[in-house]
Amino acid sequence: MKRLIIAFAILFAVATDANELARGISTFTSNLYQQCAKSTSGNVIVSPFSVTNALALLSQATDGNTLQEIKRGLHFNGDKSAIASEFQAHYGLLKTGAGKANLSIVNQIYVQQGHEINKNFGQVAVEKFRSGVESVNFAKNVETAAIINHFVEEKTNGRIKKLFTPEALSADSRVVLVNAVHFKGDWETKFYESETYKGKFYTSQTDSVDVDFMNIDTYFKYASLPDLDATALQMKYADSELSMIFILPNSRTGLSALEDKLKNYDLGSVTDKMQERKVEVSIPKFTVEFETNLNDALKNLGMGEMFSDNADLSGLLQSGESLKVSDVVHKAFITVYEGGSEAAAATGLRIIPLSLELNMPKFLADHNFMYYIWDNKSKTTIFIGRLTNF
Repeated sequence: MKRLIIAFAILFAVATDANELARGISTFTSNLYQQCAKSTSGNVIVSPFSVTNALALLSQATDGNTLQEIKRGLHFNGDKSAIASEFQAHYGLLKTGAGKANLSIVNQIYVQQGHEINKNFGQVAVEKFRSGVESVNFAKNVETAAIINHFVEEKTNGRIKKLFTPEALSADSRVVLVNAVHFKGDWETKFYESETYKGKFYTSQTDSVDVDFMNIDTYFKYASLPDLDATALQMKYADSELSMIFILPNSRTGLSALEDKLKNYDLGSVTDKMQERKVEVSIPKFTVEFETNLNDALKNLGMGEMFSDNADLSGLLQSGESLKVSDVVHKAFITVYEGGSEAAAATGLRIIPLSLELNMPKFLADHNFMYYIWDNKSKTTIFIGRLTNF
């Protein structure tokens, strides 16, 4: 069978309504993060929205059990047409919610010369998913990798480089689906650089490293989360519905136990529990880059058939050639500093033929924690990750 590659690049309604779509994305977010966290003991940053977007686009070319697995894995209801229309509406919500923050979401389909994208799939990709379509020669793998990587780098403000190596592409590749996401926003309440100090960040119960901590005390949304044995802090971006939410385990070694509780967890419920109060906040400045192959993670989440010879991607090419997904690659970046944060990600699928001030709480993030960038308008987690070391 020939091959299809799905790639993601990240820099930091209809039959079912937008809220139901958002709940599905939220549940998939927790499950995907949990899978990625299990794959490494180090830092993690992924864009579940980028992955969801690319898989939702792919679903438009699938049928039978392959389609049902993707829908179950992403926790989507409705038929393909409904899913496509929901995503079209979701893009509008995200754009509106971003406000003055910079949020860019793009899709691109690369197809092997001599082959044509199925007309129905192509129409949905362009009209509903705002995707471009470009003909390339995968046999010229060095040249084609450069074309794809240049697109991703440009769309992520230079943050995601070399999503594909030339060796990942070959003459038997038929289609590459790419989604790229870039975000950059200023904090609504900025940290003063003069208040940044050196402090200890604990990588275990006793081991620590000296890092730069941003420091401020003012009003933020804050919550105690007994079910997760943690506390949460929400920091909003200026003139935007977007915010960054930090979840800090109560103990220095509590992150693993917290992550174990995330299966099918609705991250949107965290904001529902928050109240505004004055908080003394100390958060380290950090930059994280993360690259992973998501094949095993998606198989573990019940989406294995698209990788097998039983895959039904019959709606992808006009010829109806039998195809399967060979690789789902994901690369992401985030940097958090006094003025705000920037994040980017890319996903690629390669397809082959078959408060009280007197009791002011202190949010001291001096040990392993998780975080996510959240859009309050669409109820969507755009990026999620954890910090465990420097």
